[in-house]
Amino acid sequence: MSIQSQVLNLLLDLQERLNLAYLFISHDLSVVRHVADEVIVMYLGRPVEFGAKEDVFAHPRHPYTKALLSATPSTEPQSGRVRIHLEGELPSPLNVPDGCAFAPRCWKTQEKCRTTRPELAGDGHRFACFFPE
Repeated sequence: MSIQSQVLNLLLDLQERLNLAYLFISHDLSVVRHVADEVIVMYLGRPVEFGAKEDVFAHPRHPYTKALLSATPSTEPQSGRVRIHLEGELPSPLNVPDGCAFAPRCWKTQEKCRTTRPELAGDGHRFACFFPE
């Protein structure tokens, strides 16, 4: 963790000094929160949520983003956050279902979700969901 922290801090320092932009890809949301200005959440290779880091982490709109954030360890165990346990199998990326790829695991799925793929919509903070949080 110490080396990881040093590398991330070096990247941030270089970014500031040299006016760099990074495309940072990670499954570690605590690291993403530390280094990102904007965040894109992907599910089966497609974006499901995009926005400023503060908006996405504080007000997730897509159910998958909400589930991911609920699984991130918190430094405040008494925060009252409830872990979302996803049901069902992850679809194959080689055979993505029609409609919303997250529909087979989503607790908000309705018929429209199974037949029509939602596109990213919204101003600034965008999400691909017919029934956002």
